[in-house]
Amino acid sequence: MLSALLILAAASAPSCDLGNIASARAVHEALTNRAVQLVAAALTPTNDSGASQLSRFVDDNAQFSLGAGDVNRPLGAGVGGAKALARAMKADGFRFFGWDYMDGPADGCGEQTVTVEFTNASDRLVSQVQFKFDQGRVREAKGWQRTFQSGGL
Repeated sequence: MLSALLILAAASAPSCDLGNIASARAVHEALTNRAVQLVAAALTPTNDSGASQLSRFVDDNAQFSLGAGDVNRPLGAGVGGAKALARAMKADGFRFFGWDYMDGPADGCGEQTVTVEFTNASDRLVSQVQFKFDQGRVREAKGWQRTFQSGGL
């Protein structure tokens, strides 16, 4: 009976689509782009394609939070948490660092962590968010929001 339940659970779980990616640089690029796409999808009004992309790449138990000042703000779990994170950031841009290291082997479906900065230019806010992935799905996204100033020299 237990083995039948395990087989059924494995069959219903989304499979990892990053198994063919084997280099650290390519895994980093794929996952940072996935994080940006998830936030963009979470910002758009709910439609079938956006909702299915979110549910495909966000674990139901994934925890989301965005701190500011000296207060951490838990935002919920799963797709609802992802949408709450996107609403809280009100991002209109993003930035992430490339893989500027020696390339090597990596497991695209294993546990990976990437960091993306999302900016809200009108409110001059930057949210630095660390996304933890496993099997190509977000398991956790924790961020911190700060004010910023910028200008030319």
